[in-house]
Amino acid sequence: MRANRLCALVAVAGLATYGVEAAELKLASWNIGNLASKPGVALRGHARDEAEYQHIRDILARLEPDVIALQEMGSIGSARAVLGDSYAIVFEKRCTNNSVHCNEDVDDIFTAIAYKKSLGKLTEVQVPQLSVMHTSECANGTPRPVRGGVGLEIRRGNETVVVLSVHLKASCKRNDNETERDQADDCATLMKQVDILSGWIKTEREAGKTVIVAGDFNRQLLDTGDNVAAKLRSIDPDVRFFPTSRQCWASFSNRGGAIIAAANQKFPEIATAGGRPLPYSPKSNSRIDYFVVSAPAPETPISSEQYAMGGEAKTTEFATDYLKTCEGKPNKFEDGSVLIFSEVEPSDHCPISMTLR
Repeated sequence: MRANRLCALVAVAGLATYGVEAAELKLASWNIGNLASKPGVALRGHARDEAEYQHIRDILARLEPDVIALQEMGSIGSARAVLGDSYAIVFEKRCTNNSVHCNEDVDDIFTAIAYKKSLGKLTEVQVPQLSVMHTSECANGTPRPVRGGVGLEIRRGNETVVVLSVHLKASCKRNDNETERDQADDCATLMKQVDILSGWIKTEREAGKTVIVAGDFNRQLLDTGDNVAAKLRSIDPDVRFFPTSRQCWASFSNRGGAIIAAANQKFPEIATAGGRPLPYSPKSNSRIDYFVVSAPAPETPISSEQYAMGGEAKTTEFATDYLKTCEGKPNKFEDGSVLIFSEVEPSDHCPISMTLR
């Protein structure tokens, strides 16, 4: 694990139970990747075994966060399966209001946030407005809601900090995606979410709160001139994006040759269409998870890091699917390559953590 020690001009707040002179408060965020309620249960076409659940528990035990934002969770049971009974767990309304009230998997994924019960009862925050309707560019696409936001409000003396867990629309990681035909619909949805999120941050800041938005932004906010980062700076010129160091997949072996061989065997239609397999790598997700911090001016030191999971992660299933057109045919990039998907354990995202001192 490589630490990135940072000092930022931000105000942060701990918990009332910490007293006026607050102890450190450790936050984490992790898109664990289609986590079902228990081993052997498939969620969005992928089932994990007990060893993978234990691996996730081991990583969370090393992080030992006071508060953790979670993404791609199947139900309350999925969070409980890896966090145990020492955490209180809160899910977005889209899950708690579904047909099984978030108590069972429904082959969908949700955002959540959890905190140590030893911190006392914290105030729940819901931002269902982020669950906008998304319509695919494919003809006859049925609109569906994307992920909402869920968070916690934490008091410390006269200060209040609100931590929000989010998972924004995928497939719009960079500015140039916004003008590409296949990503235009995804980018339109993400930008709607960003406008809603920006308005929510502005309202919370005007109420005197420190705001920390944690999660999978599906956007490379550290890119120079990024349009989403610019939108966030428009409501707070001093907004900060943590962590800035991104080394989590440096030692990961993607097994590209094995993925290509499996794709050629499983999906001969790619070659028939004049395409060639291009192995998906989790390295493409190395710069899309963030803590976005908007806060008043007093100086408080922050340390932030990305868990270097590359060496202990592995590809468990080669060539599970590939990128398709609306007609179900291989969707070729300009160079003829077709993106091939595989399953990575324990996740294709690395956790991030931030300590407020």
